[in-house]
Amino acid sequence: MSNYLFYIGCAMILCSLAAAVLLRWYLVTYTKRLLYCLDEMLAGKEYIEIEDEKELLMAKVEVKLLQMYKLLKQQKQQSQKDKEILETIISDISHQVKTPITNMRIYQGLLQRDDLSLDQCLEFMRQMEDQVDRLDYLMEAMIEMSRMETGIIQVKPVYQSLIPLMEETVCQAGPSAEEKQIQLHLDCDPQLKAVFDKKWTAEAVGNILNNAVKYTRDGGKIVITADITDFFVRIRVGDTGKGIPEEHYTEIFKRFYREEDVQREEGLGIGLFLAQEIVRRQKGYIDVKSQVGQGSVFSIYLPAEV
Repeated sequence: MSNYLFYIGCAMILCSLAAAVLLRWYLVTYTKRLLYCLDEMLAGKEYIEIEDEKELLMAKVEVKLLQMYKLLKQQKQQSQKDKEILETIISDISHQVKTPITNMRIYQGLLQRDDLSLDQCLEFMRQMEDQVDRLDYLMEAMIEMSRMETGIIQVKPVYQSLIPLMEETVCQAGPSAEEKQIQLHLDCDPQLKAVFDKKWTAEAVGNILNNAVKYTRDGGKIVITADITDFFVRIRVGDTGKGIPEEHYTEIFKRFYREEDVQREEGLGIGLFLAQEIVRRQKGYIDVKSQVGQGSVFSIYLPAEV
């Protein structure tokens, strides 16, 4: 009986030693594999080979580590992108503000002269006021643009009638068009609906319509229409203006872009950029067709259904 108990005790001791050795081997292997995964991540590897046996704890931990690594990398990339956007905005503000400030300093220096007539003084003061207005408009536009880019402003599209939006934008452009004797023609089915944020979409359409009025000759014509395509509601703004060369179709939507032959016209080159951003955030898009000397047609596509 004592021999039997002795053998049982020896067997238990051997089993314990074997279990300890096996556990140590598993822990060493697991640690090595974990360190390997961490080294690969620190090296910036996009892909790490995962064990085929997905039920193993080691494989599960590797998968979770890889998921965490990808998430942290995405956050880092987004942080870098936000930083670049902020740097670009600051650079743009600095560049755009210099011109009106420089002009105001010039007019201020001229006003200090003793040989100016009253009419000249009044003209220089009017020019200074224009520069102040330009600076004020620039700052408002830049603030709005930066808030849009950084996501502070959120569009909230809802399914609603299009006619109030169309009528509002046409009414706002009416005085400028009337001053240049430009005919405005609106054609929109009162029953037509789309998915859009009325406030921001009105600004996008308004920016395009204001450009049409600005670059259409006196006595010209602008037609604003709305219809439905397969998946979108299309708002078209067609003018009889100067037209746009085809090679500039992409350029005109960039921030602060202005063609050389329109530098004398008022504007900052922000309107089309903002319009595109607003429409894009509503899962829509804008395209343009134009012929130099004959006019342009800007088409805004908004989702037809939720």
